[in-house]
Amino acid sequence: MYERIKSLFDRTRKRYILIGSIVCIALLCAGYILYQPSGADYHRAVDAVERAQEQQRESLELNRSIQRSIDRSTDLSREAKERIDRSSQYNQQIGERISQGQSGLSEARSYLERNAEIIRRVEEQNRAGQPHNQATTNAAQPITGSGSRSDNRSSNSSIER
Repeated sequence: MYERIKSLFDRTRKRYILIGSIVCIALLCAGYILYQPSGADYHRAVDAVERAQEQQRESLELNRSIQRSIDRSTDLSREAKERIDRSSQYNQQIGERISQGQSGLSEARSYLERNAEIIRRVEEQNRAGQPHNQATTNAAQPITGSGSRSDNRSSNSSIER
């Protein structure tokens, strides 16, 4: 092999052509290595960085929007809790008033029943104490007054016992 390469370099013209072609190939390789890949990589890197920055800006904006939504949701939840608490207190007060009203109604009912019993006893005692030919009067009916008054009261204010 050495002999073959040596025979190529023996002739001057072939020597110059071979050396020139080797130099050209070396220059093309050096130019490709130094210029082309680094330039394209630089532009790709710049584009990638710009895209990353844009995506980061969008991400930050979305995060801010989400944070605002979370804050608003927290405020609305707090307001709803306060309203629920006020509503429960109000309902509790209403429940207490209803129970007071029911106890008042039952107390009033017992008073009415007791009054009705008292009126019934009074009427029975009046009937028992009257002679047989006198008409019985109902205590629940108003007493008609004599005279010019019309307030359903007797003009005689003295009571005989």
